[in-house]
Amino acid sequence: MAHLHRISMQLLGFFALFALSVGASFTQFTSIDAGQGTKWAVLVSGSTGYENYRHQANVCHAYQILKKGGLKEENIIVFMYDDVAFDKENPRPGVLINRPNGEDVYAGVKKVQIVNMSE
Repeated sequence: MAHLHRISMQLLGFFALFALSVGASFTQFTSIDAGQGTKWAVLVSGSTGYENYRHQANVCHAYQILKKGGLKEENIIVFMYDDVAFDKENPRPGVLINRPNGEDVYAGVKKVQIVNMSE
């Protein structure tokens, strides 16, 4: 099973590199221009556990920014373990925030849930 976990982490790394290789500025990436083709975003949080709360919260926040910027939900791909929002240590079950007293950034995020294959 550890082999499958390594493969899933390699895939995450590939998608992260793919996302970084786009090379466009954030403004260029989120602007909608029919003449430039379809724009995609790949957001990855490969961390697990409540101690890595910020990683999943930041990915969810990026999703919300892209969505508000006009990128279609179906063009935003989110890879995350999704084990933090409902973790027993989370004082606000089902809610993720990315700053103190911030708004919920978890609500509405369409994600591909990653299963930990090493267990």
